[in-house]
Parts: sequence; structure tokens; C-alpha cells
Amino acid sequence: MRLLTLLILLPLFSFSQDSLSVKLWIAFEDKGSYTVSDFTPSELLSPRAIERRAKQNIPLHYSDLPIPTDNLLALQELGFIVVNKSKWLNGVTALYSGSNADTLLTLDFIKEVDSLQLFIDLSDVRKASKFDDIVFENDYGQSINQIEMLSGDNLHEQGYQGQGIHIAVLDAGFRKTDVIDAFTHLFANNQILGTWDYVDGESSVYEDNYHGMSVLSTMAGYLENEFLGTAPKASYWLLRTEDASTETLIEEYNWAVAAEFADSAGVDIINSSLGYTTFDFTSQDHSYADLDGKTTVISRAATMASRKGMIVCNSAGNSGNNSWYYIGAPADADSILSVGSVNADGLSSSFSSYGPSSDGRVKPTVSAQGGNTTVITSSNAIATSNGTSFSSPIIAGMTACLWQAHYQKSNMQIIEAITQSAHLYQTPDNQMGFGIPNYSLANALLLDIEAIDEVTLDIYPNPVSSNARAYLYTANHTDISYRLVDLRGQEILQGKNDWSYALISIEIPALPSGIYFLEATIGDKVFVERLNVVD
Repeated sequence: MRLLTLLILLPLFSFSQDSLSVKLWIAFEDKGSYTVSDFTPSELLSPRAIERRAKQNIPLHYSDLPIPTDNLLALQELGFIVVNKSKWLNGVTALYSGSNADTLLTLDFIKEVDSLQLFIDLSDVRKASKFDDIVFENDYGQSINQIEMLSGDNLHEQGYQGQGIHIAVLDAGFRKTDVIDAFTHLFANNQILGTWDYVDGESSVYEDNYHGMSVLSTMAGYLENEFLGTAPKASYWLLRTEDASTETLIEEYNWAVAAEFADSAGVDIINSSLGYTTFDFTSQDHSYADLDGKTTVISRAATMASRKGMIVCNSAGNSGNNSWYYIGAPADADSILSVGSVNADGLSSSFSSYGPSSDGRVKPTVSAQGGNTTVITSSNAIATSNGTSFSSPIIAGMTACLWQAHYQKSNMQIIEAITQSAHLYQTPDNQMGFGIPNYSLANALLLDIEAIDEVTLDIYPNPVSSNARAYLYTANHTDISYRLVDLRGQEILQGKNDWSYALISIEIPALPSGIYFLEATIGDKVFVERLNVVD
């Protein structure tokens, strides 16, 4: 079967054209004679990665073993230039410009070969950056709404702003990040851990596409009294995996290799504001059936990253208004946070891509503000922009703050608390997923349940011009009642039930403009939250 596959694929490579080079994915049969027992953790992982895995009881695995050196030497002797190596996928991307690639057929350790990218002039295929349709509008307002929407300000006020959490940002470039005012503190405080460009094979990422810079700003940006990201005190790896001028399958392999590096370096969270469905070469396109979390290269890598103990946050996609309206890979991956978009009022953005995954799992997982999101631009200005590219890092940053507060919890415990705190947890849909998380409630859910003796009562959005929703968290209490009243004390709605260790979601209907009060009576105590309804 292996030989047949190669015979089918090789004629597509046009190796006889010596003026062309081609990038190949070359997969290996196994790891040779290597076994897990041949290595100590310190030979394969950084101390920080070992600590992260030990905390979550994640042992070394066959996928952690390196690619045998003999395999790499054999390829080099045949004239192949190895570009990137993937131990998770057990293969390499390699550059080749010769005419005797059929010699690969004689190597017993070769499992599969795929053509990824011809190095030809693609100007007739794609003439502009895929991110050029992002429109910035001048808006010098603050970024507070996108944080308050998630009740993230509560964590910030408690001192959790991402300190000690390492985030890898996988994107298309970070143009001018090193000279923009909103990032000055990152360099002054050594919060930029390192950079690498997996597209061009170099360390510099500050001259490429601006997209990753604006993505980074929603997490790490800070301008006094003007702008605040969701995790301004976290530390960041800036990794370029995406070539914004083209769309080819090589980018999925770049992503996988970058995720492997993040794992080995001890990263806690990956943010990826990228997604793949169609390519410049239609033979590489994904079908909806491929979006099952198990098929595409990038989704398999994202799932593997989760199994290594990291949290992957990935944008759902911006195809909601298109004939193809589904999420892209790797948003379909299992055990990650796939993030949709809502506007400033908490309503689903029309452009936000739809789930579910092709195997029926709820996707996206959660949603955050990706409509009129406040970001930093490459012109060193504050502006607003649209896209799940921005809702994902907002979630990633708040997740960093939450994990900082509960660092002994596993990645899946953090994800589960975030999911359970979301406003549509009981009734998820295909565009918002489980809805908008409430990080104040997620924080409460992660506390030792025996130590909780408090009540959290929140209303979102507030102020509101249409429907709102209240969230009531309580522990060690029963006999709970609530009611909504106006300024005259007239009761608008009421409810009563017996709950314990409960996260309760209360829907508030559209109301005339004015001031209202939600009263929650628990035992002999009354808790009150004010609601402002505006036109």
C-alpha cells in the first residue's frame, strides 16, 4: 500500500522540472529502535514542561520521542533539505528540487509522501493578504467592554493578570510589535520569551504581517487609562506559522511543529487565530466531513497539544455569512476552546462560523467579543476591528488569569469550568456554542467546594437595551428565591427552588428603559444587583 500511494503521488510533483522546488511532507514508519525507556524527561523537555506534565500526571509518550537521526541523514544524502521536523506526526517537511525523488521508494522507513507547496509565482492565485479584509475604525475608547463581558475585571481586581503563565501565539506575523507603545512593558519586563518564524526559518517576526500584532494586543497590550489586554502580565512566545500571502497545506505542518515547540518549552496556553478550509491548490481543500477533529493535520496536532497538558484557544472562523459557513480546522479539534464571536451587546456576530463538528460535537465551544473589538494597529493607534481572530485571544488571556488563580488544576478542569460558566451551558447552539463565559463564576467553580461560603450574583449585559441574563452562584445553601423589581417595587419576575452547589442562569426579558433590581434571597440573607435598561 505504501508503494502504491507513492506511485500515485509522485507524478504530481513535476520533479523533472529542475527549475522548480517543491515542499514535501515525508512521514516515517516508526521511531526506529527508540523507546520511551531510552530517555529521561530532561532529555526531551524543558524543566517547565516537565513541571506542567507532572502536575497533570501526564507521562512521557511515544509521540515525545525524537525522529531517528539516521532517517534525517538518509534524506540529506539524497538531496532533501529538511525544513521542519515533527515528532508528534513522525515526519518532516523537506525541500527538494532534483529529479530522482523516486529513490524515496527504496527507503523502508518511509510511510507516506505528500506534495505541499510548489515554489512558483502565486500572484495569479492570491494577490492580497487573506487578512486584508479586516477594517479598522478609529475608536479611542477603552477595551473595558470586552473584559467586563466575561466578568474578567473581577479576576484582574484580585491581582490575576496572567503572571507566571506562558502563552504561545501562533500567527501570520507580528509586524512592529517591537516598536509599538502598547507593548513597551513586555520588552522592559522580559515578557517576550522568544520568537521564531516557521515560514522563513529565522528568528525575526517583526517585519511580517501585522495580524498577530493586533491579536497579541487583545491579550498583552497596555496603555495607561486607554487600553488593557486580558493578560498584560503573562509571558509570550511569538511564533509565525502562517504565510498571509498564500494558503497551502504547509501551514498546517508549520502549526504542528510550533505547537510541539510550545509543549517542549513549557507553554501553558496556545492562542491560534488561524483556520483552514480551502487552499490555493484545490486538491488540498478540506471537506466538512474532514472536520471531525481526527482527520486534518492541524486538528490532530491541536488535540495532541491538549493531551500534553496545554490549553489551545482557536478562532472558530469568519465564514458565517458565506456559502461555506462552518468552522475551520483546527477549531474542530477535541478538548480545546474553539471561540466564536459576539458583538458588544453579547449578540452573535453574523460572520462567526457555525458548528457543529462533523461528528456532532458542540462547536464553537464558547464565544467572546469579536465584533467591534478594541485592538492596537500597526500605526500605533487604538481602533476597533471584527473577527474571531480577536475573540479567541480575549478568551486565551482571561483563561491565563483563571489558570494563574488555580495553577494546580489540569487543563481540562480549567476548560470545564469555563464551559460550565457560559450563559448557554444548558442550551448550546451552533454559532455561540455554550455561550459567553463568566470568569468570575468559573473562578468560583474551581474553588474547593468545602471552602466556599459566598454568593456571586451578576447580570450581563449591564446596561442592556434588550434581553439580559443573570447568573447566581452559591454553595452550601438551599431554599433560594429571587425576584426582579422596578424602582416602585413592582415585581417583574420571580422564582424559587432548592439548589445546592448551584450555578443558576436566570433569563431577564426585554424591559422598558429604567432602573431595576434583582434580589436573591438565600437563607436569611438578601443579595441585590442593579440593572440599567437603556433605549
